[in-house]
Amino acid sequence: MRMLRNVMRNLFSRPSTRLEPQRRAPIPGVRGTVAFETADCVYCGACGLRCPAKAIEVDRPARTISFDLFKCVGCACCVEACKKGCVQMREAYAHPSYQKPDILFQGAPVLKREEK
Repeated sequence: MRMLRNVMRNLFSRPSTRLEPQRRAPIPGVRGTVAFETADCVYCGACGLRCPAKAIEVDRPARTISFDLFKCVGCACCVEACKKGCVQMREAYAHPSYQKPDILFQGAPVLKREEK
């Protein structure tokens, strides 16, 4: 008899879960994913040195930053280390995927001075 009362209550109430395509707005102050703005970056490597998970590798001569999304723990140490403000934490999360993305940020090439 107790089970029948529970079944009837659940039958006429709203579902306790949301439908899949609906997305929630991020909570204010949440740490999401790391984003790089390479326009002002000087490739000093401070973000890579402060990263505890070693998810960021900076190659100064080639002016590239490689970022491994699967190693990142979202601690925001790289954001604090960047003096130029080129590393930012966005409130959006990375979407699930079946393949590992190759994320490579590259800046303008270094121009060498010609000797006369």
